[in-house]
Amino acid sequence: MGKHKKWTLEQKIQIVKEFKKGATISYLNNKYGISGMGTISSWNQKYDEGRLGIDNRGKRKSQQVIEDIDILKKSYALLMEIRSQQQKKLL
Repeated sequence: MGKHKKWTLEQKIQIVKEFKKGATISYLNNKYGISGMGTISSWNQKYDEGRLGIDNRGKRKSQQVIEDIDILKKSYALLMEIRSQQQKKLL
């Protein structure tokens, strides 16, 4: 298996913008030396969703869920503390 080129966010955005202006995927693959046939389509979809600059490689989905749950627990604990302080002020 060959070494893959690391694309910067700016390069990806430039390529996606060319694609949106009408350039074909095969033209862009040849122009930039992109080997994967779904690479530009994937970048385009992530660009539309606002996720093009997010890199989740190496993170398991279950780890992301655990992090989200931890954030929710901390937020809930903070909310309960604020409510408790407000109740004390009312008394």
